[in-house]
Amino acid sequence: MNIFVVVFLLYLLFLIVLGYLASKKREETVDDYYVAGRSMNKWVVAGTYGASFMSAGTFIGQMGANYSTGWAQIWNFNATLLPMFILAAFFAKKFWRIGYYYKARSMPDLIALRYPSKFTRGFYSILILLIYTVGMAAMYLGIFTVLSLVTDLSYMTCIIIGAVAVLLYSLWGGARAVAWTDTACLVIMIFAIVVSVSVALYNSGGFTNLVTAYSQATVPEGKPWVGGSELVSSTNSYLSLSMVISFFLVWSMGNLSQPHQMTRVYLAKDEKAAISGVALILIPNCIILIGGLIIAAYARVTYPNLDKIDYAFPSVVLGSLPSIVAAIVLVGIIAAVLSTASTMLIISAQCTGYDIYQKLINPNVSEKTVVKISRVTMVVCTIISILIAYFAQTVQGIFFLWSSAFAMMGAGVLPSLIGVFYWKRANSKACLTSMVIGFTSTAAMYIFPSLLPDWAVHPILPGLILSVSAFVIVALCTRKPDDEIIEMFFGEKMKDPKKRKEPAIAQVGTVNE
Repeated sequence: MNIFVVVFLLYLLFLIVLGYLASKKREETVDDYYVAGRSMNKWVVAGTYGASFMSAGTFIGQMGANYSTGWAQIWNFNATLLPMFILAAFFAKKFWRIGYYYKARSMPDLIALRYPSKFTRGFYSILILLIYTVGMAAMYLGIFTVLSLVTDLSYMTCIIIGAVAVLLYSLWGGARAVAWTDTACLVIMIFAIVVSVSVALYNSGGFTNLVTAYSQATVPEGKPWVGGSELVSSTNSYLSLSMVISFFLVWSMGNLSQPHQMTRVYLAKDEKAAISGVALILIPNCIILIGGLIIAAYARVTYPNLDKIDYAFPSVVLGSLPSIVAAIVLVGIIAAVLSTASTMLIISAQCTGYDIYQKLINPNVSEKTVVKISRVTMVVCTIISILIAYFAQTVQGIFFLWSSAFAMMGAGVLPSLIGVFYWKRANSKACLTSMVIGFTSTAAMYIFPSLLPDWAVHPILPGLILSVSAFVIVALCTRKPDDEIIEMFFGEKMKDPKKRKEPAIAQVGTVNE
């Protein structure tokens, strides 16, 4: 059997076993299934948070963009790191405290506590469910992109194998299995990058020689790429300053608004683990993102006329490494797909069983029933994501859907998210109005490009302006939140322990596994 298939299947088997072991520690409670009993240490928090950031886009799409349009793509690198820093510095401890004191387990929980409204909670939950089902399909396409280079497995075989593996370990072990497997995936991702960067630099004769050769690369005939010194410029003929700013806003605001990333904080066993976990991941993610720039440069110099830019990283791996090592590194690329897909799957299941059914339809339902509904949702979402992948006309088309949804999430959610902790005047009506306008206006400009203003390079810019404007205007024109809500989010419990006046809450408790 093909060595690449063997290594891939062995890795999937390892993840499934890890998920099964996680299920042995599981209790049939919503707290355990959705947030792992709030028991994860800083290393696992770092692993699951970091892995949820990395996806097919990081190792396939982004490296392809680096390959074709140069290091101006470093702005996307900055747009990925910025949300990590913001979460660590301004949100992690607040997220964790709300989770600990008020039993918040999801982003809709957070929004519903701050902006009490069943309609808002339902609207937000349904949007997450829809967006993440499409997102999972986009992730699974990354598996085929990699395996198609080294195996004869059909398109749908690759999709189904990856989707079923993610379903099995997520279904069994819930958030604990997802956190454990995410961490395992991150380790192999880092291995893949370190090995590939080392080989690229060695074969190039060092970093200086690589940069020199990269800056002299020409543009193949008929390719809409950039070449020469433009490849190492901060902006170029393809990525103008306005485009750079637009894409920076898309990815930074989109990442800051993604539930599958932000809610990883809820898994932490204490406040210190929450903050440390998010902060720790900045270093390995820097390694991965900087490594992507180096690998793409080496690919452009060594393989200057690839048919598809998505093959930049896989081509370096296959052309430079022994088969067994190349197989492990390619599995590292696939690991990025699996980790993001599994986190999206558990969040989607939570939206249905917990945020919609328990919180909006049947508050008296047993926790076991909620978990069962979530498991059924996982199966249904997996089937739908496979069908979306099947009916997708092109890989580019489905990734366009995902990036569009990503932008809509940023425009629709970010104002309300900031208002949760940093504007006392923000209220339920402002939240709902902002979400609806942000989502619908951004979606409309994607569907009908003629609506996009001439000055806007990307729909997220006017979408965000409309969303923020609606949020501020409605908040100022309507009644301020109740005192109980203000106390919940701005009172003693939200202050650092040393600044609190109430001795009874001077120390934040710890839930040990």
